[in-house]
Amino acid sequence: MDYQAWFWLAMIILFLVLEMITVSLVSIWFVGGALAGFAVSYVTENILIQAAVFLGVSVVLLLMLRPLARRLSVKQKDQMVSGAKAMIGKQAIVTEEIDNVHAKGAVQVNGQYWTAKTKMFEDKIPKDTIVDIIDVDGVKLIVKKAGEKV
Repeated sequence: MDYQAWFWLAMIILFLVLEMITVSLVSIWFVGGALAGFAVSYVTENILIQAAVFLGVSVVLLLMLRPLARRLSVKQKDQMVSGAKAMIGKQAIVTEEIDNVHAKGAVQVNGQYWTAKTKMFEDKIPKDTIVDIIDVDGVKLIVKKAGEKV
């Protein structure tokens, strides 16, 4: 393997490491371009041709696949929100006393544990109480004692 092939392998590794660090689909497109540059380095030793192939493939991947990746990312975010929102109307059991003043509280619903709080700041709900889930605030469930009016 000549020095140009080693250069492209180093670039592949660099872009992969950058992508692992950022995890935001910033440099993954350049991995594909560097792979193309690596392949072309076996066909020609002309670094300008290799660099042109690298840039061309990187730009094509960026323009063609980034919109698809963004759509998939948005769908995943929507599903996460709908997963939490799907809890509204269900009942849960308090596993840790809910105390908004001390910012603590947890419930279990459908075998999953969630942090929880009440709508009224000064309310407390003791452990082992059955509660109704009335809303979601970020990743916290908003609850009230079962059967209690809001």
